[in-house]
Amino acid sequence: MPLTELPTVERLTLARVTRVPEWHPEFGAFEPFPVHAWAIRHPDGVILVDTGIGEGHDVIDDWYGPEVVALGDALAAVQLDIGEIAAVVLSHLHFDHCGQQRLVDAPVFVQAAEHAEAQRSRYTVTEWAAVAPERLRLVDGDEEIVEGIHLVATPGHTPGHQSVVIEAREGRLVLAAQCAFRATEVDTGEPAPTNLHDETWRDAARESLARLRAFGPTTVHLSHDTTVVRVP
Repeated sequence: MPLTELPTVERLTLARVTRVPEWHPEFGAFEPFPVHAWAIRHPDGVILVDTGIGEGHDVIDDWYGPEVVALGDALAAVQLDIGEIAAVVLSHLHFDHCGQQRLVDAPVFVQAAEHAEAQRSRYTVTEWAAVAPERLRLVDGDEEIVEGIHLVATPGHTPGHQSVVIEAREGRLVLAAQCAFRATEVDTGEPAPTNLHDETWRDAARESLARLRAFGPTTVHLSHDTTVVRVP
């Protein structure tokens, strides 16, 4: 059945990264950047896309100096409660995107390729990325998880990165997460070398950006850039 009401999207800011270690790809051009997540108000329930950085990890705190916003506080700022979340989508399992997922008692959708990659040593913060088996929903490629909400495989930044395409009240939106680090990458279609899993993923990253534009969205939203890309 068609939706009785189109979804709306709230952007949340769950952290601000104030520094990166010398070995980080962004070290040379570093400026503090946000860590965004999104709450999709869907007629069937609230869907949370990404969960930011967790708290109390000495190494992450030392390397990145994150100014963390508790998920409950960020949701309360847009008149939502953790208990209202019906599902979680994780764009990928790097520490700054999955850090507070354990606070939510709801199914978690993640690409199978990403889940496999996250089992490697030093890929992420293991305890933040670990999803209880009864909550884990592995996705293989593209999938519509509920009317009007499509998960789209967009590898490049990581092998199992995924984005979300939404038929929303504001038009067709793309939550591209870290498919691009900066808005200029979406505009040009050229991925930044510093945002690649490694150099062998450049073509995949370029194709992912092209795929997202091919959906004909009105806007594209990113995890670490406050600029909302408006697509002509």
